[in-house]
Amino acid sequence: MSMRTEAFEHLNNFSENYLSKYSSDRNFDFGKDNRTNTSCLSKYLTHRVIDELEVIKSAHSKYSYLTIEKFIQEVFWRTYWKGWLELRPRVWKAYREDLVKLEEYKKNINYQNSINAKTTVECFNDWAQELKETGYLHNHARMWFASIWIFTLKLPWQLGADFFLKHLLDGDAASNTLSWRWVAGLQTKGKHYLATSWNINKFSAKKYNNLKLNENTSPIFESENFTQVPIHFDNLVNENSLFLIHNLDSCYLLKHKQKTFNNYGLFDFNDVLDKENYSKNVLDFKAKINLEILEQIKSDFGANMILKNSDDLFKVIKEKKIEHVIMPYLTCGYENDFISQLKDKVKICYLARDYDQFCFPFSTKGFFGFKDQIHKILTKFL
Repeated sequence: MSMRTEAFEHLNNFSENYLSKYSSDRNFDFGKDNRTNTSCLSKYLTHRVIDELEVIKSAHSKYSYLTIEKFIQEVFWRTYWKGWLELRPRVWKAYREDLVKLEEYKKNINYQNSINAKTTVECFNDWAQELKETGYLHNHARMWFASIWIFTLKLPWQLGADFFLKHLLDGDAASNTLSWRWVAGLQTKGKHYLATSWNINKFSAKKYNNLKLNENTSPIFESENFTQVPIHFDNLVNENSLFLIHNLDSCYLLKHKQKTFNNYGLFDFNDVLDKENYSKNVLDFKAKINLEILEQIKSDFGANMILKNSDDLFKVIKEKKIEHVIMPYLTCGYENDFISQLKDKVKICYLARDYDQFCFPFSTKGFFGFKDQIHKILTKFL
């Protein structure tokens, strides 16, 4: 079974049997063996094995908007976070700069105990272990984990965000970085999220006795203000072109099967991510997607080109006399950082989907402002 088929089976099963109860049940973490109250589609959506509109249309075909409103909003949170960070890329850059400064801190015993599930906080240890074993945590558990990391264990939020991003199969630079900032009180300045014993015990399957959490503390403060900048969307130039698909928009070519470009290939970012210490679970998952993409471009375009680094790219450009490299749009993240370093030497064009071009500019302020535009977005695309 292909991963795309697998994703649609998950989507259809969830839509048919559990979606109607999503709003009332979604905050409960019933444990890793019972995820029926969540769609578990995030790892597919992160890589666009299936895309946001396919998920929204499926849900919309089954129920009225009022029944599925909360679920639709959760799908749009992903879009909102991406747009917000694209408008403020300095936030991602500052986060990466902080990680470099904190490299030595990783030797700290408290940090080591935290990532190895050896703290004095039982629930936290359970979640750390689950994350490393499965590559997934329930969204509510992610909030609890981040809060305990920052306010009870007193660890730098940046290292917690790094730990998540490198282990989550659905790890997304925008959603992950900005969610950790939100918990810390940086995203909505002065408003942080504090995990509490009663909340954890109400919404988790396992009950935890004698949880000693810091439930009364101030949010994190930062002095830097991040300026909003316009998002630049490239215009397509396909003369003497090489189209390189990647696994952050895996189904792009399924929507554009007509042969538009001179050459086709796959850019495999796993070597890039391996150098950033991504977990084996995540790299293996991405490798599986890459294999399916390669089969697709072989079938549709007779292509079997795999590029893994800048040397591979420069070699192909020289051999095939490539003038323009085209890729599905890369948002802020390690993959985009790598490609951006090459743009002074190679003409690289990012193709953004109509959905992203339309939605990202609505991410200027908080989510409530974005939410007011959801009806407009649905009217355009449904």
